[in-house]
Amino acid sequence: MRRLWSWSAVLLLTACQQQESDDLQRWMAEIRQRHHPKPFNLPQAARTAEFRYQAGERTDPFDLSKLSTIDAAAISNTPQPDLRRTREPLETFPLDSLQLIGNLWRGKDVVALIQADKLIYSVRIGAHLGQDLGKVIAINDKTVDIDEWVADSAGGWVRRQTQLVLQERK
Repeated sequence: MRRLWSWSAVLLLTACQQQESDDLQRWMAEIRQRHHPKPFNLPQAARTAEFRYQAGERTDPFDLSKLSTIDAAAISNTPQPDLRRTREPLETFPLDSLQLIGNLWRGKDVVALIQADKLIYSVRIGAHLGQDLGKVIAINDKTVDIDEWVADSAGGWVRRQTQLVLQERK
């Protein structure tokens, strides 16, 4: 009995599939009769004169220096920071994350105490800090003056003065 049911199901599915295929074939034939694609002719492309590059005295078209708008000679004559020196620990922190918490004086020598990432560092004049190649140029009672080097859009360097200010705690 089961075999009879399974064979009848297979026959019904085959018949339905044949019916759908016939409908599809009939619809495709109808569409082909209604629509006749008309080929269109493209105009002939104008012939361009052949050009052969002869190096000789002409400039090299693949020279990468021609692509750059930055004048390397002008940049080399402008002041620049020393990028080859070893970095100091406070140069890994952005300047706005550093906090001046006090100063220590010993005679004429002064040391600023700067907190970064819950650690306190002692900084003298000439030390470097911040991510813009900052250098401490003066330490006062409530400020640390910093001279930074910032890259400009032309590929050169611009100096910028900034300060860390002592934050009064209440």
